[in-house]
Amino acid sequence: MEEGGQPVVKALLILNAEGKRICSRFCDKSLFPDLAAEKALEEAVVKKVSLSSDGFEAMEDVFDHEDFIVVFKQVDDILYFAVAMNDENEVILAEVLSTLDEAVALLLHHQVFEENLLLNLKKILLVVDELVDQEGVILECNAADLVSRVGLPSYFADGVPLGEQTLTQALQTARDQFTRSILS
Repeated sequence: MEEGGQPVVKALLILNAEGKRICSRFCDKSLFPDLAAEKALEEAVVKKVSLSSDGFEAMEDVFDHEDFIVVFKQVDDILYFAVAMNDENEVILAEVLSTLDEAVALLLHHQVFEENLLLNLKKILLVVDELVDQEGVILECNAADLVSRVGLPSYFADGVPLGEQTLTQALQTARDQFTRSILS
């Protein structure tokens, strides 16, 4: 943990089932100075979670790796990892990872698979940028806010997903959007 008590993430990884990188954010260049160091971490954490040849034993897990604590989550063929130093709070790290997973699911309309992530990589990278800054400081832990900032502002109206709005709320949202489009 940093001197001020602010939790800091050292890396966020989104990998496919074979351990190939889809998206990553490495926040500490002293720990991960080059691509080889980044790949070494990716390979090590994938190796640690692939306990059987049939696939992954756990859908979610927390484990130690060298001087790091790693929170892992698998969603279909996608592996999410959040990495921090051992002295960080694993609950906060798990919340960051959960936010990333939820935001990706919302952004992709719950169609979370490798090809769809690659097709929407720009938006996924924006989600990661809004979630954790370059130094690893956690900026946001609300998936709905992240999604509304990076790509689907109309998906949420007044903080409520369109699918969960009442008919009156949906009509009001449609009227507001129509009015804005005419005025602009």
